[in-house]
Amino acid sequence: MRRRRPTPPALRWAVSGVGLLMVGYLAALALRPSIDDSFPAWLAWFGRPGSMPTLGIVVGVLIAVCVLTFRSGRSHRLVGVSFTVIAVLISTSAILGLFSYWDCHDANHPAFFTPLMATAQLVKGGIGDYSLSGRTCPNPTPVGLELARIMALSAIFTGLGGVVVGVFRSQADRLRANLADSVTAIVGMDEDTQSVISGVARTLDRRSTLVVITNAADDRVQRARRHGARVVLADFNAPATLVSLRLWRHLGRLYLMAPDPAINLLWLDLISRRLAELDNKRRLPLIVRIDDPWLAEAWRAQQFGGSDTRWAADVVGKYEVTAGRLLDSIIAAGKTERVFVCGTSQLTLALCADLTQRALERDFYTPPGAAPLPALTLVERDAEDYLRDHEFYRQQAGFMSEGPNIDAIAEAPTIPTMLKLIGDADPATSAVILVDVHSATTGTRLAARFPQMPIYAADLNTSIADDSIQVVGMLQSFSLVLDTREGQVQDAWERAARLIHERYVATIDPSWPRGPAAVPWTELDEFYRGSNRRQVRNALWMVEQIAGHTWNTWGSPPAQLSGRDMAGLPPLEQLALMGFDHYSAMSMARAEHEDWCRYYRRNGWKHGSPRDDSRKIHDKLVDWSVVESKPDLLGAAVRSLAATLWSLRQLGFRSRPLWQPFNRVGTVAAEQRDAPFTWTSDSGHTMQADAGDWAVQSDGKIWSVRDDIFRQTYEEAGDGQWRRKGRVQARPAQPGETVNTLEGPNVAAEGDWIVRGVDGEQWPVPGKEFAERYAEFHPPQDAHAHDGNA
Repeated sequence: MRRRRPTPPALRWAVSGVGLLMVGYLAALALRPSIDDSFPAWLAWFGRPGSMPTLGIVVGVLIAVCVLTFRSGRSHRLVGVSFTVIAVLISTSAILGLFSYWDCHDANHPAFFTPLMATAQLVKGGIGDYSLSGRTCPNPTPVGLELARIMALSAIFTGLGGVVVGVFRSQADRLRANLADSVTAIVGMDEDTQSVISGVARTLDRRSTLVVITNAADDRVQRARRHGARVVLADFNAPATLVSLRLWRHLGRLYLMAPDPAINLLWLDLISRRLAELDNKRRLPLIVRIDDPWLAEAWRAQQFGGSDTRWAADVVGKYEVTAGRLLDSIIAAGKTERVFVCGTSQLTLALCADLTQRALERDFYTPPGAAPLPALTLVERDAEDYLRDHEFYRQQAGFMSEGPNIDAIAEAPTIPTMLKLIGDADPATSAVILVDVHSATTGTRLAARFPQMPIYAADLNTSIADDSIQVVGMLQSFSLVLDTREGQVQDAWERAARLIHERYVATIDPSWPRGPAAVPWTELDEFYRGSNRRQVRNALWMVEQIAGHTWNTWGSPPAQLSGRDMAGLPPLEQLALMGFDHYSAMSMARAEHEDWCRYYRRNGWKHGSPRDDSRKIHDKLVDWSVVESKPDLLGAAVRSLAATLWSLRQLGFRSRPLWQPFNRVGTVAAEQRDAPFTWTSDSGHTMQADAGDWAVQSDGKIWSVRDDIFRQTYEEAGDGQWRRKGRVQARPAQPGETVNTLEGPNVAAEGDWIVRGVDGEQWPVPGKEFAERYAEFHPPQDAHAHDGNA
């Protein structure tokens, strides 16, 4: 979504200045009505007693000031907005009232005290005329006094509204969350996630509502609200309270932030089932908290090609985030060539994995002027075991990059050992990270000897958010945190989109004119950023759903490919090397073009020539039939697809064939039932069908099909028979594999096949029945009519 731009400060100050001048003029006019006589006739009406246009204009300007101030920056997230409004209303009302009543005194009523008491009565809500010795004062009533009465009443009702909202805050938050157009949901809240909530709130699209779902009603709730979040209380011990929330209908991004990853995955299963019931088919960004770096990496790899295509999933964890922050700080200095990591823990593995990922990304694209990556030396008695663990991780993940340089010293990181290692290297180009919280004295002693060398010491007791504060020399303490410093956590696909775009911009000839889509990512309009994200996420979907590949290559990476293998080959041959046949390649090229067209048209673009970004006109915004008929457009579409998939592969996102396409064949008997019913699967499990589902029978067996899926995959054949239609993907099942079907979990047996429908739903089918119900799909004979190599 496009981020709404904040109000320009100049406009806000200009309107505020106009409002202040108007109020000042009305106050002066109330004090000295003769001022009005000095203005020309065409302006003298402004401020005259009883002038309703004056009231309307001033009230309108003051409302505009409030709206512009509320919309500027993040002022709408501050606590006490209603208190601030009340204070301004009362102050302005008091000033206007005092100036209006200033001449309301006589011999029996003191000059200053009487106007003051009348003003106090006005501020308390007294809007009637003030009587002085049997006469109304002031008479006639100045417009400024009328405005003061309006503002006094507004202050009272604003205060009452604030009290009501305070008492019913939870209900109000739930209502706002349910009515939001787009929801960014954070489920689970503890001390560690406060920084995540703050970061997401800082970078949130203004059309999206941040909702924190928690079961803790303590001070953390108030802190979350201070960041602008709507807090919804739910009983996590009763899953129904979580999935029953209406906000899932408008979910745009999801964070699962419980410290226990098992709880997060339980929530994910519940929410996924709820979204399936709502027929939500979008691939939504998902961040799951898994602190253990190895567990995080394994789950991340599975989700890149997992069975559920509902999510574009990634992981955040304290060790990964802390490792990233430490390396960011070291690399930013620009002079560190070697980092000594003293001690072994999960943070050690996270540092190795983070540096390896950086090396992979640097091989893909190195920003101009980027400092070289340092080498790592692990220092601990079991350092070699951790290094072997890291190498095993590299093999499982299938990293192509040869860097970075990581070695191990199997000695305890004592002071004599560190003095020798640092002396053999160079203190001016070295840094030390002490991952063991019990080595604080080591850090202090090293800092005293090497005051110019960065030293990072773990300290679980530190509460300093900024870990750049130096204690002794360049000694800095750090703790495990989830604060990424970037605000909203960037998933792997967001980073991939950014890197692909940055490398594309770097290849443009500096002498060529640059359009708005060819500027660095930091300067790129949100529309073009969204287009880059869309391209990467659509590639994720196409490779799985059209080509039948899986992104999950953990433990079984595909064959390595190098730039030399790909250089000079036509795009279809490049795609073939990556495992995509001709039919799948052309189908993906079509799906990508159509998805690109939908994105542009949804944002108001139209076809036209020549391309004009300022008028939202693009010469390639045409139907696929036009692309097929023009070799240059078809060639560009296939080249773009090959470039995207090759870029993802270079960044470590590799796919391998898994699913095969099959056509549905045969006929069945079926009837739609009005009441829920159950049936027994081949594995003996009792499956639950809902009212409105279809009961399908064939060869003496019965099973259920959801109504919308049934109408997509069956057509009436007469005499109560229904013909199976459409195409599915299937793969051989692993014996004992549990499949989460729409009706509940089912276990596959030896010889079974797992079938996947068009919406990603899966179910097991016995081998004999699979052979009868499905026929292998063969591409049409004319599938090679267009080669896309132009």
